[in-house]
Amino acid sequence: GPGEQVFDEILGLLNSVKSLFGVHPEKPPTASFLHRTISRLGLNVVTSTTFPTPYTFDDVTSYLEEAVEWIDEMDTTQQRVSQEMKRSYYQLCSDLLYRVEDLKEEGYEEVYTGGYEYMIAAQLPNNNNDDDGGEEEHAVLPTVDTPTPYTPKEKYRADRDPNVEQLQFPPLAPGVLETYKWANGDPYDGLSARIGIPPQLKDTIIAYAKGLGIWDIILNTMEPENQMRPDSTKILTVASPYSGQNFTWSVKRPDNFEGSSSDMHWFDIADEAAHEEALRALAKGGFDEVLNAIGTYLGLDNLVSFSIGILAVTKADKGYVHVDFSKSGKKAANFLVNLQTPGDDPELTVIEEDDVGNRRRAQVKYSNEFGILNGDDAMHATNECNHRASGGVRITASIFLSQLEEASLKQVAEHDKYYFPFGNMDWIWSQRGRHWNKDDTASMMNDKGRQPFEPVDTIEGCEDRVGENKEECMVHGEVRMNCYKTCGFFKDDGEYRPGEERAVVSPELPF
Repeated sequence: GPGEQVFDEILGLLNSVKSLFGVHPEKPPTASFLHRTISRLGLNVVTSTTFPTPYTFDDVTSYLEEAVEWIDEMDTTQQRVSQEMKRSYYQLCSDLLYRVEDLKEEGYEEVYTGGYEYMIAAQLPNNNNDDDGGEEEHAVLPTVDTPTPYTPKEKYRADRDPNVEQLQFPPLAPGVLETYKWANGDPYDGLSARIGIPPQLKDTIIAYAKGLGIWDIILNTMEPENQMRPDSTKILTVASPYSGQNFTWSVKRPDNFEGSSSDMHWFDIADEAAHEEALRALAKGGFDEVLNAIGTYLGLDNLVSFSIGILAVTKADKGYVHVDFSKSGKKAANFLVNLQTPGDDPELTVIEEDDVGNRRRAQVKYSNEFGILNGDDAMHATNECNHRASGGVRITASIFLSQLEEASLKQVAEHDKYYFPFGNMDWIWSQRGRHWNKDDTASMMNDKGRQPFEPVDTIEGCEDRVGENKEECMVHGEVRMNCYKTCGFFKDDGEYRPGEERAVVSPELPF
């Protein structure tokens, strides 16, 4: 090709210039010659491989630079080197350099000139001494007869886009937990399961969301023209359908991570009053059955549930494959309950990944009979969908739960600090064990609340930072996420009354 031709001309020019100084090119021995010579010496050749030697254009240019250095040293006072000859050599170098630059602009990156690097390995012959005092014979490796060109091995590429497989999904009764299994019987390698849910759970959560006004806010927000920009958050004020008390929720549209593309929005409680009331809705829906299934199956000591979050999506070209928890010791998880789905297609993608990156994929179609538990290393994503033509919105409840101890406390606190309680580990720790235990002395129905907790501002000057009417407390930012006490997101212990049954403290709430 043109690259090889230029290289040959440059090498010829360099050798011509060097010959004027009495330096003549040496032709290296061929691979065949070396192979034959070593064989004749009585050695056993076990490797004899030639490697093509490509040159980059930087290598080619370096030969030109070397030629120029030799030309610079030419002495035109000598009879055999004239000034005209020296100028001609310089002109040749200049012309060849222009040709190299033209080839680089045309996209050439390297040239192969027919040269090889060569690797040969040989084995000493066995010692022929007799057994008395002789050295132990070594194994004779297979002999290679002639040099062979190197054949690169095909690069291994992990299968990141596998065909969809089926999972075993037998019928489930309420309160029964069934971990995932692939259709061929293989166990799923993360902590993920279906759990039969009480028949009233879904309707109770929907009724509560509608009573709050959150349901209508979700439908309105998910209209294409009303959707928030990615990685943005706003705070909402809503009124309790039970007590009439005002409290806050938040809505966030997360960024599209790692090539995902989705219009998913998250709707979550944003203060302690909203948190406590949402727990009562879960209690009314029979969530105790779900907690008992999880705690019993995993052999836990206790569990606490962290309120209700709601996920909404109308269009997802590619879901974000992720795990909610890892290394919590199977003591932190997320539970999904489908509230509304506009079509018949599966809503959830399930992924299993081996140590070298190969994936297996399944899809889950939500049902009124079960919810989905995702714990440690349960890889999943929103399944691809587009409901915009029908105006439909896929809506799913998301409920985090944990047996709180050192490992799981950090996992829960750091899972996502955007929403209440913004990673406040003291408040999270005060919730431990309040909703289920193996002694059957704690439940959502007889919930005695959290343990004593005193909020503390974690930045200075909160009284001045929050604004005259605490307007900064209603803006997602540093003030809201650090002025815990001044913004008043947590109930005072005098009002909260830790250790007393919620039915006594807040009789207006559903029990």
